[in-house]
Amino acid sequence: MKTKIIVLALSTVIMAALISGCTSSGVVPMGQNTYMISKSVWGFTGPAPIKAAAIKEADDYCKKQGKVLRVTKTVEISIKFGSTPAAEVYFKALDTNDPELKQPATVEEISR
Repeated sequence: MKTKIIVLALSTVIMAALISGCTSSGVVPMGQNTYMISKSVWGFTGPAPIKAAAIKEADDYCKKQGKVLRVTKTVEISIKFGSTPAAEVYFKALDTNDPELKQPATVEEISR
């Protein structure tokens, strides 16, 4: 009887984890052609793959607009007790002939 309860409880936790999965803010305008995407994933993973997924989402957004992605800042939030690993990506969507693209890219990288 106790085994059934334990299995049922464990199954419930696993299903909740699978359903919750990844949360994303989507593309959020920050003003003056600056945008942000915030992503978090429930589970035991580092922030690097989450940041990569956010950058890919930003790139897809820019391509749909006919623009070029220019990442300006990233924030990685490591897994801590009571929180989920997460990442934030701040970026600009630039025209292909924007003079800013000719300048070296400087990306502010923050880890928490």
